[in-house]
Amino acid sequence: MPTPGQQAPQQRAMGDSIANMLWHRNEHDLAYEIAELRKEIAELRAELMPVPSLILTGRQALDEFKMLAHHAIP
Repeated sequence: MPTPGQQAPQQRAMGDSIANMLWHRNEHDLAYEIAELRKEIAELRAELMPVPSLILTGRQALDEFKMLAHHAIP
């Protein structure tokens, strides 16, 4: 029958093995979560991008005015 001192290294090795397995799993989970957060941030940034301005200037404004004025007159 083993003495308590003889079991300790074996149990310690098993404990270290379990700790390593959990650590690597947590690293994988963390990497996955970071990737998902980066994807969500990119989607939010895309939603916050300003839309093209609806203010017309220069030649485009003149052309639109002529088109609207022409359609307004029966």
